Amino acid sequence: MKKFDKEHELLIVPDVHGRTFWQEPVLQGDYAHVIFLGDYCDPYPQEGIYPDEAVEIFQKVVDFASSHADRTTLLLGNHDMHYVSKVFNDHACGSRYSWSMEEPICEIYNAHKELFTLAMEAEYEGIRVLFTHAGVSPVWAHENKDLLGEVSADNLNALGTTEQGVKALGDVGWMRGGWAKAGGPLWADYDEVAITEHLEGIYQIFGHTQNYERTPRITRYVACLDCHRTFRLGDVLRQGGVI
Repeated sequence: MKKFDKEHELLIVPDVHGRTFWQEPVLQGDYAHVIFLGDYCDPYPQEGIYPDEAVEIFQKVVDFASSHADRTTLLLGNHDMHYVSKVFNDHACGSRYSWSMEEPICEIYNAHKELFTLAMEAEYEGIRVLFTHAGVSPVWAHENKDLLGEVSADNLNALGTTEQGVKALGDVGWMRGGWAKAGGPLWADYDEVAITEHLEGIYQIFGHTQNYERTPRITRYVACLDCHRTFRLGDVLRQGGVI
């Protein structure tokens, strides 16, 4: 588990979707580690970003991660897994899949598989923090306890190695128009993660559920940061009142 503090800060980059908000803080900052929360391509049409422009930005993310592999983590989101895994795509393909840019997107993922993961854990001043793309719903964790075991980054990452595990990761709950009791860590809605019982001893940080007013949703138990700007881990935990 990676450990951070005020002198060794972690920078968090929420969903990219072809946006450039991350470039200045990441490229000009000096952080002990940088974690991207996933969803690099498939831009929103209303934001005026074209699919080919999003792929160019994705390549820049990968170039940075390749050059700083010892201090960069790239999480996979639902808009990544539907390019990475046919099983996931068949089970829970996301909207805005770019058929026109499918080939270059898949080429980037396939050429840099070692850079991507599904979950990461960190410790900050004694607080255990779990990073995923969409958050781990306690309901989903309970429904999949025989498959998952205890909630941990290692066990979540292990799900990505089996067909059954990939399907569980891509479960879509009724809040997102699916049939599962709750969405998996790539598809969960904020309300599925936050407005239930909480994972004991774990502070969760994720993106996926867009905050349209550019204001993060930070509580004592979870932080949903999908609002087009970067965050220091210490600042998030202080705002949540846990340190």
